[in-house]
Amino acid sequence: MESTLRGYLTEGEKGFSLRLCTDEARYSVDDTTGKLDSLYRQACMPAPIPGEAVYAVLSGVLSATGDRFTVQRIDTLTPKGWRDACLPWEFWCNGTEPFWSLQISESEGFIYYKNVGDDEGRAFAWTQPKTNGKTWTYEAKGISVVIKKEKCSDGMSDIVYPYSVEVTLDGQQLRGCAVRGGEPLPAEQ
Repeated sequence: MESTLRGYLTEGEKGFSLRLCTDEARYSVDDTTGKLDSLYRQACMPAPIPGEAVYAVLSGVLSATGDRFTVQRIDTLTPKGWRDACLPWEFWCNGTEPFWSLQISESEGFIYYKNVGDDEGRAFAWTQPKTNGKTWTYEAKGISVVIKKEKCSDGMSDIVYPYSVEVTLDGQQLRGCAVRGGEPLPAEQ
């Protein structure tokens, strides 16, 4: 019987796997369309990160053992973003000059960084932040992230974000704005 599953698709050493949005169940994925690999790579662009998760809506059949999903149709395969993320995340940050983004997710166990201008993507191990309720500091090997609860403008849109962020990466300072998971998302004014 055909099912439609929604979740995060990743590629690892053993092929593709899907982590569901609803209950976080995981399935190994087989592809009968012949398109999953190229569409996955396209969804990871720009600045792909090894093992990157992309948002997927896939139709197919579950195996009798319940651990494999055979894809018969790809309904959606897009980069994950803060407006359509289906697993909990703590902060989603972005900046300009250069264009970059950062996702902080305890549920995924990582801090994901993408620099669009340099086509660079990196993953850092998630760490428990130091916080006083107004400032959150994440320190991982190779990256430092300080998020402050204060209004922020990215200078490119009319969106007013509720948080500012400073990222130190390889000695370079990046500044930008952030949204926090579980809080209302900002809208253009």
